[in-house]
Amino acid sequence: MAEEARQLVILGVGNRLRGDDAVGCLVCDELSAGHDPIPPGESGSCPKPSESPFAIRHSPLAPDVFVLDCGNTPENYIQPVVDRSPERILVVDCCDYGAKPGEFRLFSRPEIEQLSYGLLSTHTLPLTLTIEMLSIATKARIELLGIQPERIEFGTDLSPAAQSALPALVERVRAWVRES
Repeated sequence: MAEEARQLVILGVGNRLRGDDAVGCLVCDELSAGHDPIPPGESGSCPKPSESPFAIRHSPLAPDVFVLDCGNTPENYIQPVVDRSPERILVVDCCDYGAKPGEFRLFSRPEIEQLSYGLLSTHTLPLTLTIEMLSIATKARIELLGIQPERIEFGTDLSPAAQSALPALVERVRAWVRES
């Protein structure tokens, strides 16, 4: 019996109109550069972004890695993630964990629960609720790569701290894929 290929999903979360909150989406942009969404009709695929808000992208990282830019509504992506039957899920988002702006850290599932107390969310539903729903539906190992924001006000650009951290953040995601 052939061994099933691993499935990894990277979820970029954030609001592109709120300064450093855009970082999860920008990581997805970098990881998917030059790769179009999976075409309609392909097994398990979603329609083109013009037809649907779900843009699953094959990643140049590996054929079994899927990158989803969830914007500020990651809960809308639960079913497309479940359809992939992932082994591991990485959520990339900004979160205030008391570090210097631009610093980032990988949080395990128990740490995410602790982090959620007092965490001010910029998302429609709390990120921890989405993570819990994904955990129940997929049994995947879920981690959060969080970057400390400097500013998340509407109409602001990415701060210099987040901008300078972006290449290292993308490289950390690539390392996560290699480690998986």
